Amino acid sequence: MIINRYIIRQIYMGTLLTLVVLVSIGIFFSFIGELSDIGRGNYGLIKAVEYIALLVPGRIVEFIPLAVLLGTILSLGALASNSEIIAMQAAGLSVYRLLWVVLQAAVILALLTFILADWVVPISETGAREVKSSAINSSSALRAKKGLWIKDSNQVVYIKVLLPGGVARSIEIYQLDEQGRLKSTIAADSAIPVGNEWVLKQVRQTFIGDKAGEVAEYDELNYSGNISFQLLDALMIEPGQMSTGDLYAYLNFLRKNNLDVTAESLTFWQKVLAPLTVIIMSILAIPFVLGSQRQSNSGQRLMIGILLGLSYVVADRLLTLLGSYVGVSPALNAISPTLLFLLLTIYLLMKKQTHGITRRA
Repeated sequence: MIINRYIIRQIYMGTLLTLVVLVSIGIFFSFIGELSDIGRGNYGLIKAVEYIALLVPGRIVEFIPLAVLLGTILSLGALASNSEIIAMQAAGLSVYRLLWVVLQAAVILALLTFILADWVVPISETGAREVKSSAINSSSALRAKKGLWIKDSNQVVYIKVLLPGGVARSIEIYQLDEQGRLKSTIAADSAIPVGNEWVLKQVRQTFIGDKAGEVAEYDELNYSGNISFQLLDALMIEPGQMSTGDLYAYLNFLRKNNLDVTAESLTFWQKVLAPLTVIIMSILAIPFVLGSQRQSNSGQRLMIGILLGLSYVVADRLLTLLGSYVGVSPALNAISPTLLFLLLTIYLLMKKQTHGITRRA
C-alpha cells in the first residue's frame, strides 16, 4: 500500500542519516584514540586509516539499535508535525496498523544487523587486529583464509582456530632441522596457555628422516617456543565479535574442558537477541511520537530518543550485573532488558490505542 511504503521509506531515511552521524562520531573518537599508537613500528597514518576503516562494520552493528530508535522517532515525528499522521488517520490508519508498518521496516533492519554481526564483523575485526598488530610488532604471522601461520625459530606453527586467552584448536607444528628440512610434525586437538608455555592436548607426533615412520602419541605435551602470547591476543577475536556458530562451538569447547562459560554464554545470548532489540527500539518510538504530535519539535523528539536509548543501556548494564550477581541463567539474564522494554512498549501502545491515535488540542 502507498501509505505503508511511504512510512517505511521515511523510517529508512531517518535511520540511515542517524546511523551515519553516530558511526562518524564513533569513528572519529576511535581515530583520536589511535593517534598515540601512530609511529610505533610500521604503524603510520595510512595503517591507522586502514585499521579504522575495518572497524566500521562493528560500529554500525553497535549503533544500529540507537539509530533505529532515533531515526524512527525523528521520521515519524516529522510526519506528525506536518499533519501527515492526521491525514493518514483519516484514511484509516490506527495505532496497530502503524505498528505493523513499523515492524515491517524493523524486521529488515534486524535481518541486516544479524548478517553484519554474524558474517561481516568477524572478518573485518580480525582484519583490523591483523593490520595493527603486524604493523606494530613486525611479526612473522600470516593469516590464511582459514587459520593462522606463525614462524617460530626452526618451527612453523599452524593454528586453525584461535580463541580468547591464547586458547587454540586444531594445531599443527612443523619442526625443521638446521638445513630447513622437515624432521617431524606435531598435531594437537587443542592448546591451553600455562605461564609462558602451551600445553598441547591429544598430541600425535610423526617423525621424518632418520626416524621416518615413527609415531608418538601423548595426552599432553608442553610447547615452549618463542610465540608471543601478546601477539596472539592481538590477533584473536573477542567472543562478542565471533559469528554465532563460532561462539557456540567455543562454548562447547570450554564446557568440554571444564572451564567457566558464564560470560561467554551471556555474550552468546546477547548476540542471538540483538535483532530483537532492533525491533523493540523501533516500535518503542511509536507511543512517544503519537503522544507529542504537532506540539513537539525535532529537538524535543531527539532528546526523547536519546533519553530512551540511555535508559535502555543503563537498564541493560544494571540488570545484567544484577543477574550475574544472583546467578540468573545467561539466557534469562540476556533477555531481561529487552523483555522489560517490550512490556513497556506494549503498555504504552495499549494506552495510546485507548485514548486514540492523537490528542487534539
